[in-house]
Amino acid sequence: MLIDLYQFIQEEEPTKVWTPKPETDEFKTKDSSYDIVDCDLKLGLRNAGNKKVDCKLEGIVELMIPCDLCLEPVLRKIDIDFHKELDMNKSMEEKIEELDEECFLIENSLDVDALIHNEILINLPMKVLCKDDCKGICRKCGANLNMGSCRCDQAELDPRMSKILDVFNQFKEV
Repeated sequence: MLIDLYQFIQEEEPTKVWTPKPETDEFKTKDSSYDIVDCDLKLGLRNAGNKKVDCKLEGIVELMIPCDLCLEPVLRKIDIDFHKELDMNKSMEEKIEELDEECFLIENSLDVDALIHNEILINLPMKVLCKDDCKGICRKCGANLNMGSCRCDQAELDPRMSKILDVFNQFKEV
């Protein structure tokens, strides 16, 4: 959804509120994608005068994210609280000088989907666990160890003994 900010500044209403929804049911990053289960957002714009607009985006987005250890899907709520004054007087060169990267502003328009995407990306948790004592998956067979143990040999060998183990494995093949 694109909102023409110059048209908004020209209108007589000083404040407008929208309830935006993402265009798709998936949130995609460079490496992965997550299902969007629910989205309850409120976008408010206020004409602050002198070609400035107060932009406020608040709400919650619920994503289904896989557990980092066992890969089971986990429902996570992402709280979004964005507030910024958008200055329409600044040129692109001035924004670059101030290191003000507003990729959600396309010339005179506010790209609401890009703003929502950026805010979700910023607020994504670094690590997601299905429970605090998640056991993960077996390194050999891939079984979910939260469901029960697997039949794999769990003996951990000393890495210094790996050359000797290679010699024994070589004789087994003969």
